[in-house]
Amino acid sequence: MERFENFCGRIQRMIADERTITRKIENGRELVSELVIRPDWFFDYLKKMILEPSSFESRSPGIWPNEYALYRSPERSFVVLAYIWDAKLADIIHDHGSWGIIGTLCARLGERKYERIDDGGREGYAEIRETEHKVCGPGETTFVLPLNKGLHAMDNPTDGIAVSINLYGKTIRQGYIQFFDPEKKTVTRAFPPRTLKEVLAVKTLAAIDPSRAEGVLRKALGTSRPPQLIEQYEAALARIRGK
Repeated sequence: MERFENFCGRIQRMIADERTITRKIENGRELVSELVIRPDWFFDYLKKMILEPSSFESRSPGIWPNEYALYRSPERSFVVLAYIWDAKLADIIHDHGSWGIIGTLCARLGERKYERIDDGGREGYAEIRETEHKVCGPGETTFVLPLNKGLHAMDNPTDGIAVSINLYGKTIRQGYIQFFDPEKKTVTRAFPPRTLKEVLAVKTLAAIDPSRAEGVLRKALGTSRPPQLIEQYEAALARIRGK
């Protein structure tokens, strides 16, 4: 694990030194490529996870079920995640809340990039088109930009396991990402499991008894809540008032 710890230290210094996203991505891709060209350090991580599962129990689950949190900087300036891709696994077209670098640790990973071509003025509606398709082998990297500039989808085109190591910078939009469906021309928010439970509870509360729900929602808004949940509470109140 020493190699990975050294990598995190170098990333921390690089992010502190570079001011622009462009330079952070350029330098970060070199460092990520150096890390993923040899998978031995990741074997040690998996070994610890299997033999010492209690050391991973407190880590918050991400949106993706195949996501493993490897490191989060104390200053919240970056996070390093691993994704284990089963044979033929593909994800949904999505955006990101930050810039990011994806390196292939083993096997091959495909990536399709997209651009949004509507103006974003209609809630829940989006038109996108594919702009690039490539396959990355071990040691190769790709990158994403924040929000609508970083729409993409990854997949494992092989018949075996593939692994990516993903470095993400400081987020500019917390709490959710957006899923895109080019055929239906829709965009929807996707929340981490814990947040999703509260979002669903808010929606259901208002559906069961709107009059009583209004008081509960207003009381909840009087307490500390993350921005993405405040939005959901306010939207539920707006729906109640509109009935």
